[in-house]
Amino acid sequence: MKLKAIFLATFCLSGAFVGFSQDPSFSQFYANRIYLNPALTGIEPGLSLSATSRLQWLNVDNGFQTHAATVEIQEPFIKSGFGLTVSSNKEGIAELTTTGVGLSYAYTAPFKKSNLHFGFQGHWFQKSINWDNLIFSDEIDPVLGVVNPTTAAPILESVSYTDLSFGMLFRSDGKLKLGKSTYRNVRSMLGLSIHHLPSLFGDAGASESFQVLPTKVPPRITLHAGTIIPVIIFQGVGHNISLSPNIKFDMQGDDIFRTSQNLKVLSYGMYALYEGFHLGAFFQNTNPLPDRKNTNALILSLGWYQDGKRPTQSKDQKLFVGLSIDVNSTGVGTRGGNVYELNIRYSFADMPTIFGSSKGTKSKRILDCKSFLY
Repeated sequence: MKLKAIFLATFCLSGAFVGFSQDPSFSQFYANRIYLNPALTGIEPGLSLSATSRLQWLNVDNGFQTHAATVEIQEPFIKSGFGLTVSSNKEGIAELTTTGVGLSYAYTAPFKKSNLHFGFQGHWFQKSINWDNLIFSDEIDPVLGVVNPTTAAPILESVSYTDLSFGMLFRSDGKLKLGKSTYRNVRSMLGLSIHHLPSLFGDAGASESFQVLPTKVPPRITLHAGTIIPVIIFQGVGHNISLSPNIKFDMQGDDIFRTSQNLKVLSYGMYALYEGFHLGAFFQNTNPLPDRKNTNALILSLGWYQDGKRPTQSKDQKLFVGLSIDVNSTGVGTRGGNVYELNIRYSFADMPTIFGSSKGTKSKRILDCKSFLY
């Protein structure tokens, strides 16, 4: 007998589609800037092109496959950034597929050594499912196998809806004193984003039900913070290494204020950056400390950042490549397969702007993006 996903009819018609799905959670979250926070749109000068591919738990009924591509541009004259994102997410053997197209805008309020960013993203989503890959309980005969017709008649094969997200963040460039040591040019960021914003207001949220039920897309709140600390080594030679601790917390659920009933993901760790290369180690869990009751993983990442200083490359072109692997420790376990993620970004800082350049003006400048982070 061909093995397919077996669902109870009542579960499929109620729990699976009356409950809520969880948004993808990226391991290299700062490489997926707009997804992390719409206020990060256009944070890098000029035009930036980026692509992401994430393969998660493929040994478990095809797992989760997420792909996205983004184009964004900074318009410093009007202190704004604009972005276009196309994404696709496929889940499980039933091929639950979510395709999205999003437009984002961010405004920057610059100060002397800090910036305050505000951003919005409007999205159009379409979800589809392959009902033929599902087997319901009433189709199964205890002796003969799958031989009976099902009474679980699907109503829709696809559903479309629009959505809105909001984000804000604070970035600063200053000094950091730790004991007797003072570190200069320390770049820090603190951000908050709210995804599926209309769902915070009860019936205003979009419906994602295949059974024409009042199932709303649950809101997701993200808190994130990080800093980049340059540490001088090999004094007199000119080499330096930067350490970048970061933390991200996601919470998603129908009632965002009832935290015990919501899905939560916490990621924290550190990057080390040296001469264009970076290494990262993060821990991801639903609780700050490891435990056997929840799925958690160790995220290891490495990458390369070329800043345009090489003779064969324009000084205004930048390339970033990042690769990560999530090694499951509890919950799903190693049998489910690990999580692999690839991120690529290419930036053209010398691209002409639509609204003019901010050079020569007396207004405060937007903080440049430092390395591949912020």
